[in-house]
Amino acid sequence: MAQVGTRWLTPLWLELAIILVLGAGLSVAMNMARTEPVPWVIDFAALDKRDALRRGLETIEPHAALTMLGKPGVIFVDARTAEEFAGQRVAGAKNLPQEAIYGDLDAAAKSLGLSPEARLVVYCGNLLCDKSKELAEALRTAGFSYVTVMPEGLDGWRTVGGPMEGGA
Repeated sequence: MAQVGTRWLTPLWLELAIILVLGAGLSVAMNMARTEPVPWVIDFAALDKRDALRRGLETIEPHAALTMLGKPGVIFVDARTAEEFAGQRVAGAKNLPQEAIYGDLDAAAKSLGLSPEARLVVYCGNLLCDKSKELAEALRTAGFSYVTVMPEGLDGWRTVGGPMEGGA
């Protein structure tokens, strides 16, 4: 009588694990082969800087902005609302809410003493706030030549220990 060979059966969980590993490996390989690979972790700071560059705006890191504080011709502009500005803000900053772009921006800027020759550092709350970029773009369009955006905003300023004023 012929002997029938027994086949060793792999457990189902092992087959599934092998399929998952192969699938993940192929996914990584295909992502690396793309001209613009999908990032594994979202870097909001880099995305924000790229967005500002697309709009033709210069960006500045909070620690670099800290060195500019108090220099002649440099004015920090807070793009948040008056209520937010009444809370904490960069020491010496002026409030020009982003909503001013829908009205007479020139008049609002002049009422704060902003001149087209001044170096403006515009900021808002944090990386997820677009008010600073929108206001900076409108200021550039209005003839202010030296407009810089601090994408990290007040949160970044606080992180580097920049001087603050206002309520808690």
